[in-house]
Amino acid sequence: MDPYKPCWCGSGTKYKWCHHRREQAPKINPFEIEQRITQASREGGCSHPDPVADPCQGDVIRSHTVQRNGGLKQIAENGHVLTVKPLMKGLMEMQGEAWPRPVGTGKASVFPGFCERHDRELFKPVEGSTLPLDAEHAFLLAYRAIAYERHAKDAQLRATELQRDMDGGRPLFNQAIVQRMLRDTLFGIRMGYADIARTKDEFDRRLMSGDRSGFHFLAVRFDGLLPMVACTSFHAELDFDGNRLQRLGHGDAPFELVTLTVTAFQGRTVAVFGWIGDADGPAARLVSSFAAIADDGKADALLRLLFVQTDNIFLRPSWWEGLDEADQKRLVGQVMAGTTAVPRLDGALEAGAGPLLSAAVIETVEG
Repeated sequence: MDPYKPCWCGSGTKYKWCHHRREQAPKINPFEIEQRITQASREGGCSHPDPVADPCQGDVIRSHTVQRNGGLKQIAENGHVLTVKPLMKGLMEMQGEAWPRPVGTGKASVFPGFCERHDRELFKPVEGSTLPLDAEHAFLLAYRAIAYERHAKDAQLRATELQRDMDGGRPLFNQAIVQRMLRDTLFGIRMGYADIARTKDEFDRRLMSGDRSGFHFLAVRFDGLLPMVACTSFHAELDFDGNRLQRLGHGDAPFELVTLTVTAFQGRTVAVFGWIGDADGPAARLVSSFAAIADDGKADALLRLLFVQTDNIFLRPSWWEGLDEADQKRLVGQVMAGTTAVPRLDGALEAGAGPLLSAAVIETVEG
């Protein structure tokens, strides 16, 4: 191959400076790659849409997607919660499964997404001791979830690029396998990033104008404290009846996203869905299928949804340890769903072999 032509792997770099004699390069320790990825995930910037008209102040901080002194503190034990975000060592030890591990509340749910001023001023209304279930508070929770997801997608892009060197010291055949896998992964991440960037723009316009038209939400308050908190944004792909709402990866039309924040105020869990989309679109149909579940089944439905759709979920340690091993395995098996390794099945959100959570709903608001 001409050494001055673009490399066959698709990196955009000339072959001479990319895969030429890659099989002779030293093998890279996978833990070194993980360290690079971790460092990349700690790099970010303020997500405020107009830092010129509304200037940033202070450094970019590690913003909590779930309030530390609220939801996290209320489910923590000895200052720790459990996270399902995998580490390479844990994946290797557990044969590719992401089993929960402890993390301190100071590190749980954080991302470098806002400067000190904007983190403090934007989200002050949802950081207090109470939370009214109304459109304005739902919008702020949804906005933070969208900002977090955009950062996560950006970090995924950088992480995948860093993994291009993983095939060093390996035969050409193995190099091709690694690069093909990364190419497929990058394709999916870039599609997801385009959707999250578009959705972030729509939220930005509403944040700056104060006009919340087109924003929809459903919020429920339970009579007690559930053993999990979470903050996420995801494609509305499946509903709770097993219907496929959007077939991701098909066509080039934009896909709808829905946000979900599960946190706690005054010993009671609240769950808030938020989205911008058509009244009968995929996000609306997903949330409608949740609303149709009997109130005493909604807590268990939330648990299933979170394990299927996000790794930004945090658990009370004693609750997890009290589950049967079969139930733990069932939940862990959903964490990798939707990746290139594990397809997401149509019935992933349907009720399984008995509920793991039950709680009464004392308030429901939609708008």
